[in-house]
Amino acid sequence: MEMMRKIALVPAYNPDRKMLNVVRDLKDNGYTVVLVNDGSDSEFADLFAAAGRADVILRHEKNRGKGMALKTGLCWIEKHCEAPYTVVTVDADGQHLIDDTENVTFAARQHPSTLIIGSRHLKKGAPFRSKSGNFITRFFLNTLTPVKIYDTQSGLRGFSHDLVPVLKEIEGERYEYEMQMLIDVDRMGIPIREVKIQAVYIENNSTSHFRTIADSKRLYKVIFKNAGKRKQEYSLSEI
Repeated sequence: MEMMRKIALVPAYNPDRKMLNVVRDLKDNGYTVVLVNDGSDSEFADLFAAAGRADVILRHEKNRGKGMALKTGLCWIEKHCEAPYTVVTVDADGQHLIDDTENVTFAARQHPSTLIIGSRHLKKGAPFRSKSGNFITRFFLNTLTPVKIYDTQSGLRGFSHDLVPVLKEIEGERYEYEMQMLIDVDRMGIPIREVKIQAVYIENNSTSHFRTIADSKRLYKVIFKNAGKRKQEYSLSEI
């Protein structure tokens, strides 16, 4: 039996050379790689040119945010890729190990029509900003909404092709898109499962483009906006 196609969606903004290793590892493990250049500065053009093993490189003329980069990739996948397939979203900074990416992909295949989250259980030595931010966000999300997720900010997520039309319509332009995704998917009655992955922080997570104040405000705005709202049941055929 032919293996189901694996598609890796990689959003990137002003990346370093670790992005090339991410693309290489994904290609070496049989993924179709959709790389989205989210309006990176001109000085990074050579780096994207060096990522020639990617199957397609999409580009925003200006930085629009991670959420928009993911939705641009999802729209391309929906239009150009024939089902069935499995999609996994992978950050470009090298913090998602290929073994963990494979495990999330496998889980998405085993549990179709389910959102799979690569869940980091932060241990001693994790950057304080990441550990405290994840704890606070998890507390508010789990307390104020029906969503019960440990790693609310993981960018390593997998899903089957039938969720692509749903996920590309979710509101959000930047990091808050991934939070809104959790809330909307849960409200629609789509299952969410977590797969434990390694927490990798390279150079104390200094390459992250997450803006502690501005982006945190966006995350909490999404949570408080949805506080207390009831779950609504949908079938995928209705979406």
